Amino acid sequence: MSALPAHAYTYAPRTAASQIPQQPPAKDEPAAGPDEWSPSADSMAPAALVYSRPSRPRRGAPPRVLLIAGAGVAVAALIAGGVVALSGVGTGKKKDTPSAEGARLAGQVFALDPAATTDGRDQRLNGVTAVGSTVVAVGGESDTLGARAQFFVSTDGGSTFRLGTVRTPQGDEASYGDTPKVVAGSGRAWVAIGSRQGGPAVWTSKDGTAWIRQPDTAGWAFTQADRVHRVARTSTGFIAVGDTSAKGDYSDARPVVWLSGDGSRWERLADQQLPMSVTSGSLSLIELAAQGNTVIVHAFGATTGGHPGSVDAVWQSSDGGRHWDQASTPKETPTSLGIALAATPSGFLLARNTVSGGRHFATVLQSADGRQWSRTGEIRLPGYTAFMRFGGSERGLVALVSADHKVLLARSTDGRSWTSAGEVAQPSGRELLDATATAGTTVVVGAEPGHGDGNAVLAVRNAQGQEVPIDLAHVAGAAPPDQLVQGLATGGGRMVAVGSGNGDAAIWTSVDGRQWSRAPRPQGLTSPGLRRLVNIISGPSGWLAVGYDGVPNGQPLVVTSQDGSSWKRDASFKPSGDGRLLPFAAAAGSAGYVIVGEDSYSAAIWYSADLKTWQRGKGVRPQDITGAAGASHWMHAVTAGAFGYVAVGGLNDPTIRNAPSGRPAVWTSGDGKAWALQQLPVPDGCVEASFSQVAAKGNTVVATGTAATQNGWAAFAEVSDDGGKSWQPVRLPSPAAGSIVTAFTVTPTGLLIAGSSGRVGRTSVVLWTSREGHSWNSLRPQGTGLSGNAENWLSAVATTGNRLVAAGVTADHLGERPTLWQRPLP
Repeated sequence: MSALPAHAYTYAPRTAASQIPQQPPAKDEPAAGPDEWSPSADSMAPAALVYSRPSRPRRGAPPRVLLIAGAGVAVAALIAGGVVALSGVGTGKKKDTPSAEGARLAGQVFALDPAATTDGRDQRLNGVTAVGSTVVAVGGESDTLGARAQFFVSTDGGSTFRLGTVRTPQGDEASYGDTPKVVAGSGRAWVAIGSRQGGPAVWTSKDGTAWIRQPDTAGWAFTQADRVHRVARTSTGFIAVGDTSAKGDYSDARPVVWLSGDGSRWERLADQQLPMSVTSGSLSLIELAAQGNTVIVHAFGATTGGHPGSVDAVWQSSDGGRHWDQASTPKETPTSLGIALAATPSGFLLARNTVSGGRHFATVLQSADGRQWSRTGEIRLPGYTAFMRFGGSERGLVALVSADHKVLLARSTDGRSWTSAGEVAQPSGRELLDATATAGTTVVVGAEPGHGDGNAVLAVRNAQGQEVPIDLAHVAGAAPPDQLVQGLATGGGRMVAVGSGNGDAAIWTSVDGRQWSRAPRPQGLTSPGLRRLVNIISGPSGWLAVGYDGVPNGQPLVVTSQDGSSWKRDASFKPSGDGRLLPFAAAAGSAGYVIVGEDSYSAAIWYSADLKTWQRGKGVRPQDITGAAGASHWMHAVTAGAFGYVAVGGLNDPTIRNAPSGRPAVWTSGDGKAWALQQLPVPDGCVEASFSQVAAKGNTVVATGTAATQNGWAAFAEVSDDGGKSWQPVRLPSPAAGSIVTAFTVTPTGLLIAGSSGRVGRTSVVLWTSREGHSWNSLRPQGTGLSGNAENWLSAVATTGNRLVAAGVTADHLGERPTLWQRPLP
């Protein structure tokens, strides 16, 4: 089914991807377009390593994807020989009850703000289709950390909905980071196409309820610049249509057609393989309808040069989309640009907005073969402003008509006669993107703004046009609130956890690490907002927590406390910089407090002797701190000791031939104000690497992070016995599959690194422990939140007495749930 332009002379193809927030662009990389991800030679993405959820590398993905975020299949591998031994390289609501060995599901432990009016995440439904009484609406949920694919399924004609399962071909939970945009199906074959980092993603299903996220190889026929606007079922498989752009801004859009027999393997047709084109200007295939192997598309665009004008045409194919001819479509006068298309059991329908006698209505044409068209009827409704789109299935057609702050619905079985089927309110900001019909209901999907976030729209009307109540908040896993602990610290006889809840900064306190209380909102944060705290420390002048205010491209958030219970925003912290300012971590030493992070292409340091005033740290040499496009620097973690301060992260060095990107970096400072850079080599067998954690015990400093080979991830570490002056690699015993580092802490008996290891959808927690920083042992804990058919990781670790306290996440197709794990120190 298809749509007319909402505004006839300013139409741009609908791009659902632009509504789903994506990961922030990598350093030295321009922001990508709505449906694209733009690679860069300067590839490390420091923000993503801390602000994004852990995820596995995609099979066949370039190295930069391996260190940012993404999903794929973990491939076991070892870097043999040499001193470096990397870890293996990768390819409904539940009660908060602890298992015998596992973590405790902690949704009730880390309490949310009872006054919150938002869940802190954006939900959006992009497309919907129906086959018989089965209705499938596709979309996603997203926050500043990424996106989760969602398939809302109804098997009773739209009266009730639940979330469908999303698995890998191996039966594991699919990883996060993908969002379906369009969907089509038949009795035994369904397909959905959407976006992922690095290109489109493909899902298939046999029944519309259980979905398989196909390997990324299924999307290799789609380039990073391709946009898919529609997909339909044919008698021989599936067809998808859209456009691509060499410039990236689609002012030069060219049409593209994709064909598949089963939805898992696709063939791309473009350029000389398609007859519809313009020599100068743009042309996109924005709508699609199929009946058997006969297919029609709407080509919309504009010509430039000697004969500028609009292109608004229908093309027809009789062989499932491989060969095309332009159809003859009579135009009503006067009409607006734009065409809506639909398939019926007997052929096709086409609708155009028409004005006659001062009245606005839609003229409907019919065709048996999509080539020759004749007028068959009109759609006239009170308050008619403009025709929006067709929707429907073999059970009937629905037309969406724009009116004053609402959308009118009309139903028909033959395209000739139309009857009112109710209406859906459309207040400011609400988008209605797609619709379908069953024998007794009309289903409309879209998105609308909430109280600081975005909400999905799923509106159902019965045969009489009356509302069928659907409350997505009561669908298990549909909209779980943001609830994440990212930092833990101990001091003054208490533990403090920081993170986010309902999308806003959150702080919790505990005296034993078992029972937690939510601290009041810090003074100075007068109203809810998009905020997140990512790190916390305790020092001689009090507590310090850092994060960001707004999306990750917003402003730093610094809050302080004397007792860990009552907090306030530090008004003395007045950041200044040339670009985005992102604080990542903090440390307290004898000279005072430091905060490290990023300032656009450069590393950033802030110093305070007493949490009363702040100043920017500087490099011993300007180039120690200052970066540039293609040569960025970033600090991700910092520690303090008798030696002073050591910060770690990475940099891109264009002077190193064949390996300029993603190199481990260390900075040292005696006073927290002047910092000297030391660049370390990339571990043997790796293409890039960056430190994300650092800790010190005495004069021994250990830095750890994640490296990438051509095949996947590998945790790595280096140790210094002289306070960060000299470094040597150490061996981390390899788990069974590829691993990444997620947290690090000092314990009374040594040091402990937490990581995540496994294949997509089935990742488990791994711990590495050492008494002196040189010799390490590994531990693979089992149980809820630690292992199993889900993505499991620990986001923060600390100790109290002789016990380890860890906060983490277990994630599946029903969403993310916080976890809390305690055990004796290993």
